[in-house]
Amino acid sequence: MIVFVGLVLLFGMLFGCSDGEKPRVLLNAPVVSGPAPLAVAFDLSHSKIPQGASVQYTLDFGDGTPTATGTDLNIIVHHTYEIPGTFTARLTVTDAEGRRGEDSLTITVSDDGPPVGTDVGMTAPDFTAHTTDGGEITLSDYRGQVVLLEFWGAWCTPCKASMPRLQDLYDRYHAQGLVVIAVSTDPDEQDTIDFLTENDYTDFISVWAPGGKHGSPITKLYGVDSSLVGIPRTYLIDRQGVIRYVGHPLDLDDQLVEGLL
Repeated sequence: MIVFVGLVLLFGMLFGCSDGEKPRVLLNAPVVSGPAPLAVAFDLSHSKIPQGASVQYTLDFGDGTPTATGTDLNIIVHHTYEIPGTFTARLTVTDAEGRRGEDSLTITVSDDGPPVGTDVGMTAPDFTAHTTDGGEITLSDYRGQVVLLEFWGAWCTPCKASMPRLQDLYDRYHAQGLVVIAVSTDPDEQDTIDFLTENDYTDFISVWAPGGKHGSPITKLYGVDSSLVGIPRTYLIDRQGVIRYVGHPLDLDDQLVEGLL
């Protein structure tokens, strides 16, 4: 009996189907907005499929044109949107067992780009802010770079626990164009400075504004209130200023960051 169970486990490990997990699908594209005609390069290669697994994909561009299909995800699919509008491109991947995974991207074909807002697919609200080293920044000045905008506080234990993750992302991707802007919700600016200095998180652009836990002008602009929306909270903003991820920094997939760089 023990030998039989061992063989079953070994078989599952070899063929990667014992856990029954569906494909982890990630649809990415460096450019998701612009005037018509808009050429978009959809990158399918960041999806995570067990080695040797057989899959079928369907990419619906959302504009009524024929879908793209295939079995090799290690590709880039090019598509041109000919008319203005907002379209949802959706990638569906199905494995040999019938398990499906999906992901989507909002494509905005417009001279003005996506509307301003704090949801994925929208243009990140602009702001000018004081930095804790005595300078000043404006978010839109970083167009052309990928920005990780982080709301945090030295008073917040989960925020402090997430800082090594931010440092790791910075260390690996800064040379390719990643900028980390850390917006503090601390009541006292000195608390922010002390924590970052003592823990050697000095590579980030550190921002502080009066308001603390109850909301500075920047946190209110992004709808981040520590009593309503939990922090840490991360906004990943692409080179065009479009928000591509909103959530906890520990849930941010490296593949998404790499696809934007």
